[in-house]
Amino acid sequence: MKKMTTRFLMACAAIGAATGVLLIPTNFAAFSVSASVPLAYAPMVGLWIIGPVVALAVLRRPGSAVLTTFIAGVISIPTPAGPSAVVTCLMVGTAIELGFLVTRYRVWAPWLFHLTAAVFTVLYALSAYAAFDISTMPAWAQVVFFALMLGSQAAFTALGLVVARRLEATGVARGIAPRRTVPEA
Repeated sequence: MKKMTTRFLMACAAIGAATGVLLIPTNFAAFSVSASVPLAYAPMVGLWIIGPVVALAVLRRPGSAVLTTFIAGVISIPTPAGPSAVVTCLMVGTAIELGFLVTRYRVWAPWLFHLTAAVFTVLYALSAYAAFDISTMPAWAQVVFFALMLGSQAAFTALGLVVARRLEATGVARGIAPRRTVPEA
C-alpha cells in the first residue's frame, strides 16, 4: 500500500471540499422533492458521483474516492441530510471504489468508471424505487424514473472524467498519481 502523503491528503481534501460545496444545494433540492416528486429527484443522483470519479481519475490511488466523499459528507452535514450525508457520501465513494478494487487498481479506463457507476446507480435506483413507492406510479413514469437516474449517472460520470482530464492537464496530480504506463482505452 502506498503512503498517504500530505499532497495526496490535500488533493483529496480539495476535491472533497469542492464536491461538498456542490452537494449543499443539491441536498436541499433533493430533500424538497424526493418524496413528493421522485421524477424531479432522479436526475440529481449523478451529482453524488462526480467527486469520487474525479478523485479516482486524477489520483489513481486506493482510498481516493472514500476519503474524498467522507470530506464531502462532512461538509454537507448542515443540510437537511444532517449526519446521514456522511453515510450517503461514503456509500457512494465506496461503491465507486469497488470496481477499481476488483481490478487491483490497475485499470483506469473510462469504461470502468461508467460500469462501476452504472452498477451502483442500478442498485441505488432499486432501493429508491421501494423507498419512494415508485411501483404505484404509471408504467411510463417508472421507466422514466430509471432512465433519468441512469442518464444522470452517465452524464455526471462523463463530466467527472472531463474535469479530471482538465485537472490532470494542469499538473495537479504530478507527484501524487502513479505514472501511466499504458495509455487509457
